[in-house]
Amino acid sequence: MQEFYIPANFEDSGKVMGIFGMRNVVEAGIFSLPFVFVVFKIVPVSLTMKIILSAVFAIPAGGFALIGINDDPISVFVRNCFHWLRNRRIMEYRGDANVR
Repeated sequence: MQEFYIPANFEDSGKVMGIFGMRNVVEAGIFSLPFVFVVFKIVPVSLTMKIILSAVFAIPAGGFALIGINDDPISVFVRNCFHWLRNRRIMEYRGDANVR
């Protein structure tokens, strides 16, 4: 019988830095770019302050999107939330039918 060794990084293909999936990276860019855009277009401060403010807001937002929620990208989590909201029902317990 022949043994096959599976390397530790066998499923790292299609990931950025071996950790983040491509979908998470794209969503992190989409999620953090509006913060940078708003800071650079609306906030009337110097360039250095704009860079600092955009880093303060965009880095946590991008990091949150990179990690995701429950190992799902943000878009999958939001879609699941809307699906649950649309299909939820109120369940009632009316007691056992065979109780005397």
